Amino acid sequence: MLKRMRSFLVLVMLFITVTMSAQVTTATMSGKVTAQDEPIIGATIVAVHEPSGTRYGTVTNVSGQFNLQGMRTGGPYKVEISYVGYQTAIYKGINLLLGENYVLNVSLKESSELLDEVVVTASKESNMKSDRAGAVTNLTSAKIASIPTVSRSMNDIMRLSPQSNTTSNGFAAGGGNYRQSFVTVDGASFNNAFGIGSNLPAGGAPISLDALEQLSVSITPYDVRQSGFTGAAINAVTKSGTNELTGSAYTFLTNNNLIGDRVGDGSIELEKSHQYTYGATLGGAIIKNKLFFFVNGEYEDDLTAGPVARARNNDGEKYGENGIHRPVASKMDEIRDYLINTYDYDPGSYQGYNVKVPSYKFLARVDWNINENNKVNVRFSKTNNRYDASPSSSVNPMTAATIFPGNKDKGISSGQGASSDEGLYFRNTRYRQEQRFTSIAAEWNSKWGVLNNTLRGTYSYQDEPRSYDGGIFPTTYILENGAVYAMFGTELFTEGNIRQVKSFTITDEATWTWGKHNFMAGLQFESNKALNGYMQGANGAYVFSSWNDFVTGGKPSSFLITHSNSADLSQFTSKMRQTQYSAYIQDQWNISENFKLTAGLRFELPVYPSLKDNYNAEYAKLDFGGRKFTTDQVPGNSLSVSPRIGFNWDITGERKYVLRGGTGYFVGRMPFVWLVSAVGNSGVGQTQYGYNISEKGSTPGAVAPNFHTDAKDILEDIYQGNFTPQVSIPGNPTIIDKDLKMPATWKTSLAFDTKLPGDIDFTLEGIYNRDFNPAVISNANIYADGTKTISKNDIRTAYKSYNAGTGAYLIENGGSKAYYLSLTAQLHKNFDFGLDASFAYTYSRARSYGDGIGDQVTSAYRTNTYAVNGINDHELGYGTYVAPHRIIASLGYSKAYAKHFRSSVSFIYEGAPLGYAGGSYSYSRYSYTYTKNIVGDGGANNLLYVPATKDELTFKDVTSKTGEVTYSAEQQKEDFWNFVQQDKYLKKRLGKYAERGGAVMPWHHQLDFKFNQDFYMMIGGKKNLLQFGVDIQNLANLLNKDWGLYKTVNSITPLADNGDGTFTMQKASGQVLNSTYKNYASTASTYRVMFSLRYIFN
Repeated sequence: MLKRMRSFLVLVMLFITVTMSAQVTTATMSGKVTAQDEPIIGATIVAVHEPSGTRYGTVTNVSGQFNLQGMRTGGPYKVEISYVGYQTAIYKGINLLLGENYVLNVSLKESSELLDEVVVTASKESNMKSDRAGAVTNLTSAKIASIPTVSRSMNDIMRLSPQSNTTSNGFAAGGGNYRQSFVTVDGASFNNAFGIGSNLPAGGAPISLDALEQLSVSITPYDVRQSGFTGAAINAVTKSGTNELTGSAYTFLTNNNLIGDRVGDGSIELEKSHQYTYGATLGGAIIKNKLFFFVNGEYEDDLTAGPVARARNNDGEKYGENGIHRPVASKMDEIRDYLINTYDYDPGSYQGYNVKVPSYKFLARVDWNINENNKVNVRFSKTNNRYDASPSSSVNPMTAATIFPGNKDKGISSGQGASSDEGLYFRNTRYRQEQRFTSIAAEWNSKWGVLNNTLRGTYSYQDEPRSYDGGIFPTTYILENGAVYAMFGTELFTEGNIRQVKSFTITDEATWTWGKHNFMAGLQFESNKALNGYMQGANGAYVFSSWNDFVTGGKPSSFLITHSNSADLSQFTSKMRQTQYSAYIQDQWNISENFKLTAGLRFELPVYPSLKDNYNAEYAKLDFGGRKFTTDQVPGNSLSVSPRIGFNWDITGERKYVLRGGTGYFVGRMPFVWLVSAVGNSGVGQTQYGYNISEKGSTPGAVAPNFHTDAKDILEDIYQGNFTPQVSIPGNPTIIDKDLKMPATWKTSLAFDTKLPGDIDFTLEGIYNRDFNPAVISNANIYADGTKTISKNDIRTAYKSYNAGTGAYLIENGGSKAYYLSLTAQLHKNFDFGLDASFAYTYSRARSYGDGIGDQVTSAYRTNTYAVNGINDHELGYGTYVAPHRIIASLGYSKAYAKHFRSSVSFIYEGAPLGYAGGSYSYSRYSYTYTKNIVGDGGANNLLYVPATKDELTFKDVTSKTGEVTYSAEQQKEDFWNFVQQDKYLKKRLGKYAERGGAVMPWHHQLDFKFNQDFYMMIGGKKNLLQFGVDIQNLANLLNKDWGLYKTVNSITPLADNGDGTFTMQKASGQVLNSTYKNYASTASTYRVMFSLRYIFN
């Protein structure tokens, strides 16, 4: 049987290939055994994982070297080194860190009758015992449990990496944005592979923290096994059972009464909400020393607060303040009653409600020690999370300013939707975003003579459909005076909204030792299948100019529906499959006992599918300045080669002074939502039919349909039964450049580790990245056409389009000038009396071509891509996701007393320039722009030109409807100049353009706190534990309402270009701009408290 298994393994190694993902699931141990400074050949090494009895064994080679691969992380381990005629050396208390090699060099002494063995207890964990070359942060289960967290997200744990930053989009590290790190758990992908939302799937919590054994954040891992990132490789492993039956039951509780509502002198209205989590773990041995199990389950009983908006009691009541909106309660009740009585459709409440959003997590793992040479583990996990959301304010592809025209006579501006002060929406217009994530990982670690082998298969399934209450009903906007008064029906983008990615990976890698060389070779295969359904107005979307028009059967002023081009009009879904083949080889050369050199090569070959059914013949005929594109084009197969080299030099041989570093090439990836949109936006699979009374945005020949509650009846009305599937020229097609390559970076680092007096670990580490092939979005339909004079010293390129009504949003590679650099100083000390302290300061600087934001390719083209000229120039700016300065510090203390008690406290301080600008985005940098795009390329707002003198720009009087001057040109000039002079950034840019990301946010200081009180009880001769805990996010704000607050920029658009050489100074909330920042009035600024209760038994 073993011969057959071995033959099968050899075939697998020869013919199967594996992926671009970062997969590290085990630890290693290596060293050299000597006697009288001579290597001992054939010494026996046996390492035992004491909690499980798992054994690993080998013998030293001709150089006295040994290498143990595929070892369980954690410990403690007992290691015996024996050789005939010498005392047996026994090392106890060794704990292994994920992905790292523990160095154990042993000098044996001749045996004597008095002493046959020597027992050594390992000292505390320290970087000095590892032969790593790059920057890595390792976190054990004990450390994870001590970190304050209210969200219980992996992001709260990963932030302890010094070279990282926490943004509103998620965790960013190592010079990459929130999309450019790669996360694995037990070797399986745990990324947000589809790309909509934050960096992690399932709302940032795809797995319970109680299920994690270890987690590592590697910024510069020169291990060729790791790829798929340009930021960081983040690897975690789950817990396993041991010979002891252990378990826990726990609950975490927080609600709106435990959230701060004071921001400085202001207050926040909090609706009723809560988050109650109930969970349990159980692990143990099915067969002692052989077969183990571990299970974890959690259920969350969550109540989400509804909107704070309220209807007026009567028409005379003032609105626009304190959450009061224009609609009158009696009118909203009338609308609801009419819909129930006429259409048997209940739109739900419009105020004063909360929403239940339960979720759960489950994980099960089995470990089987078949024998000393064969070990297998299998893990299954499933998370079903969801959140409830208000309807989107977007009406894309319609234009809000067109379909909601406003009323100047009533002082109502255009574009006022249901979330504005002018309107309200009903409960069933909200939607639930389901966030389901399933993962399976199986691994076989085996030893065949001198060959160690790991065979791993993983499967990840990210499934994120939407659901809603009330049943199918058209999206309906009721206007009054040109602004939305009431909104009901299915949310515009919800029906048919599907996001799925299925990832399957097989990896096989072998390691062997030859003299002073530890070789590793691997093959990898990855298959990713993405599916997306996205149909704006799939149930039909109607805009009525008044409630009377709706109830009397009047025609809509605007209308939209998206339907498939299939004969039966069934929903169209975009599909794309991508595969990648990888191979790698690496040599760790033990040049001497003190110097280790690691060198390797990784080869990656991505393969894109044929999109033969995605060809749009009409679009292919269009000319874009001599260029033509097709909607079915995909990149050719291009092999990438990633060389890497790292070293670790123990300068004195005492593991007291270590110089380490390396350099290497790393290939990342792109979000599937961009790639799959090449299918969804091609105009082949589905059609949009739009009507607007002003003809703006209307489909040629479109007519206004009558109101129907069923999409089939709508289509029968607009096509009169004569619909023939046809392909139209798309408005916003995604084109994948034929020469597109995955983004990559070249990372280089150099570090010095030392032991300072007092046994303090000190590290000084520098990192430099140079980016290659960054992914950028261009619109090939735009071309430069002369210049445009904005003011006498501000002359920019002007742009036009080749073809009206369409574009060519091209995913292509940008330049090679983007970079990242950082310098980190780090201190750590673990005291004997229970105190653990660490401090790290990082200086960073990054230049990039964009921030990677955008769930659609068109939004990626327009979002945060601020430029002086056109977006297609891809001007270099600052990476807003990289904090120029960051401090992360931790302090933990644990004390047992009176035999039955233990108290533990921990603090995490995070300080960095971080704040909010332009809405809900939190980043470390921001940009000053005009109020709109002024060069005509349809991109983001253009960067502001800062005049050199107060009189350089010409301002224009602001007048009322009666012609009265309400804000004179002279006042504006004075106010704008005062604003520039008080702004730390703008006053340094006089006579220059503002830079993208050039302005730095104020420092934000956050202190998080955790306290646990343990009560020990002896039950059945075993020590059981009852633990009460409290986690406080932003403790400083709890102590003082003025502390721990985020700042938000009052306005990033202080000037409007009037297009005639004059400008208008903008106000912020009706007030003159005289300061840059104000407190960010949100619960993001305030404290949160979570209580916990846990029972642990053995």
